[in-house]
Amino acid sequence: MAQPTDNKDKDWRASLPFPHHWLYYIVAKAAILALIAGFALHWYGLL
Repeated sequence: MAQPTDNKDKDWRASLPFPHHWLYYIVAKAAILALIAGFALHWYGLL
């Protein structure tokens, strides 16, 4: 049988630096990764 878990364990947003703005945090992370990938492609002459 499955053990009952606390709802706090299921809330991954609580571990973020800004839990109330979790969507902006994810968008900012994706934008930074895209900038790094674009810079790397430009650096190697592939873009």
